[in-house]
Amino acid sequence: MQSALTNTVLNITQGADAKSSNQPAIVAARNDADKKLRDAFQDDQQKLAKLHSTHVDSTDRAKLNDTVNTADAALRARLTKALNDVATLTLGREGLESPKPTGSPDVKASFTTVAQAKVDDTVATAINDMVTIEADAETAVGALPIVTPGKPADAGKPADPGKPANAPASPAHP
Repeated sequence: MQSALTNTVLNITQGADAKSSNQPAIVAARNDADKKLRDAFQDDQQKLAKLHSTHVDSTDRAKLNDTVNTADAALRARLTKALNDVATLTLGREGLESPKPTGSPDVKASFTTVAQAKVDDTVATAINDMVTIEADAETAVGALPIVTPGKPADAGKPADPGKPANAPASPAHP
């Protein structure tokens, strides 16, 4: 609930910042998309990092680490792909100056609502993919047997741990 509210506040603030700085729409869209992607990545990466502290048997520790590290690598790869996709969608449009070929007018493709929708769709898909990667890792770690650290169970302990079970009786004093 709080993250949804935080995201709403961030979106409003970013929109106001873009308008007040007179950035071209393409620049504001790219910056907004990059921020959303990096924020989602950081949230999912922190959840993965917490999985490292799961208490599992020493025989399952390697599997836990492998699962989390594989998910982290997949998460990073998905972020990189999404950032590249956004860059591709926002390259060469309004806001970027390109050298004019001799004898031809400088034609810039405008950043339309259709282009913005493509960027938004790319971001939403990437964020959903990153959430899925994190959730799958969490499910895999949850399937590992959990060990509760601490003292072993009291089974087999003598009633009075300070005395041996077969202690001879004290000699009586006259």
